[in-house]
Amino acid sequence: MRKWYDKRMNVKAVILEILEDNAGKKVSGAELARRADASRNAVWKAINALAAEGYEIERSHTGYVLREDLSERGIVKYLTVPAGEIRVFDVVGSTNSEMKAAAAAGMPDRSIIAAARQTEGRGRYGRAFYSEKGTGVYFSILIRNIDFYRGKFLTAAAAVAVAESLEKLYGVSAQIKWVNDIYIGGKKCVGILTEAVTDLESGVIGYAVVGIGVNLKEPEGGFPKELQGVAGTPSDELPADAYNRAVAYTFNRFIELYDAFDRDALVKSYRSRSFLRGRTVGVMFDGKEAYTAVVKDVDENLNLVVVAEDGTERTLNYGEVTLKV
Repeated sequence: MRKWYDKRMNVKAVILEILEDNAGKKVSGAELARRADASRNAVWKAINALAAEGYEIERSHTGYVLREDLSERGIVKYLTVPAGEIRVFDVVGSTNSEMKAAAAAGMPDRSIIAAARQTEGRGRYGRAFYSEKGTGVYFSILIRNIDFYRGKFLTAAAAVAVAESLEKLYGVSAQIKWVNDIYIGGKKCVGILTEAVTDLESGVIGYAVVGIGVNLKEPEGGFPKELQGVAGTPSDELPADAYNRAVAYTFNRFIELYDAFDRDALVKSYRSRSFLRGRTVGVMFDGKEAYTAVVKDVDENLNLVVVAEDGTERTLNYGEVTLKV
């Protein structure tokens, strides 16, 4: 079904909308001229004007393609809630480190720093996080002036937000592995790392940086050997403009959850996506396995409830768990 364009739009606006509707796909000059009701010369001028404004358009004798690369403009296109500032990098050490430096320099609340690649991507306990260009998107969100109670649920809100976003983007079912990983089809697709700066006298969190790394596309040749069978992507098919949409959809939902802060609804959504319920895990503290247990549930405070090998029920409010095969 063809989309009809508003006749009041100028040729450049119509051309842009057509290219955005077909992001990543080639559209011929003849097709653009026909659908914009314009001459080929007018199309050519519109393409040049868009390129001058910063749109990356690949040109050939067979047509035009609007590139889907991660960009500030691309993210803004999908935002439904206001963002403070958006900075996009081709490569950074880590978006969390970049954001903490920017926050210290006065970056406004609800800002986003995103990158196509990280050279020092990290997860909990300083572990490296695979962050190669073309395979995913890596971004951090800055939240200022958080009370301590609400701050305890930031990671949960981020987990629910990115799970819902990937479900919306791919039409899949996403699960949460306590406390900060998203699994789809039994494989890890997302890692989340929340870091906070707290005023020790007042107990108020000065700001928090929520870092999110999302695998969107399997790297050419597959994931590194140590990640094979563990890391995955939501699908073999990459949706149109997935990098920008993943950032924007997650930010939109995260801010909605943060602003509304319905604790009961948030906890219910988080618990309903439990990846670990009924699974055998190794319970880890400070990077060392303490004991083996079966996961019973995630409680109303988002603690992990497990039954140890000796039959005792224990509640974990910190630490981590690893799946046992």
